[in-house]
Amino acid sequence: MLKGNCCVGSKARAVVALGNPDRADDGVAHHVVATLPPREGVEIFSSVKGGMDLALSLLGYERALVIDADPSRAPGEVALFRLGGEGGGGYLHGLGLAEALEIWKRAGMSVPEVWVLAIGVPRDLPFRRGLSPEVAAAVPRAKEVVEKWLAN
Repeated sequence: MLKGNCCVGSKARAVVALGNPDRADDGVAHHVVATLPPREGVEIFSSVKGGMDLALSLLGYERALVIDADPSRAPGEVALFRLGGEGGGGYLHGLGLAEALEIWKRAGMSVPEVWVLAIGVPRDLPFRRGLSPEVAAAVPRAKEVVEKWLAN
């Protein structure tokens, strides 16, 4: 059985922005992380891949926060929940991230505690840059949630 991690993150925590900035509000996570200041022990990055690819990139971190647009929530709604926990949803780009992390855990790998910051967006997302007014208004609230999460 494998022990330890095959991919070791250089930082204790990761903040990941998911979504396509060329699909309007789907890129809201990128707006949230764009002005976060650098912090010791925290790596901030964007990912266009989910599921097993994202799970692999999270191995080696103690905690991770994945920020994503969520069309199952009202536009502008901001919700923080532990992946696989109460209050969550199943959206997260249909990633299967929880399942992928469980596979790594069963293989003996150390997986991070993963939280999701879901930001409600409209169901139909056009191909264009920029955010709708209601989703743009959620960005400062989402940044506050990220700051509080990082402080814990």
